[in-house]
Amino acid sequence: MTGLHRNELNKAFNTPAEKEKLISLHDAADILELSEEELRRFVAEGKIPAYRIGGEYLRFRNSQVDALRSRIRILKHQSVPILDIRPAQKEEKKAGYSLLDRIKDFAYFNDFYILAFVLIVLLVAVILLRR
Repeated sequence: MTGLHRNELNKAFNTPAEKEKLISLHDAADILELSEEELRRFVAEGKIPAYRIGGEYLRFRNSQVDALRSRIRILKHQSVPILDIRPAQKEEKKAGYSLLDRIKDFAYFNDFYILAFVLIVLLVAVILLRR
């Protein structure tokens, strides 16, 4: 990465925490033209920034993935192995993940199960009250 101009990448990494839609692991892998396993490995090695939603789901910021895509294209064009990707010089400040955010994410990803649980409880209550 030495000698490459990184303005676009640094701009994407240093954006304020705005309400940007996060994309899934599958979509990010498609955009970066990597397999999901490679992408998971890069996240584990700290080469690609990712966010855990609900402690389980990996999500990525679209602006960061686009910046990484252009960076990977430059590296491929220069015949540099993708394994040589390094994180940006200035690390993104991690935003706090509050309890309210965790509850919102839990409700968002498990809304069907929550609704089904409430309906079952209501049905059981109605059946028991009719006896």
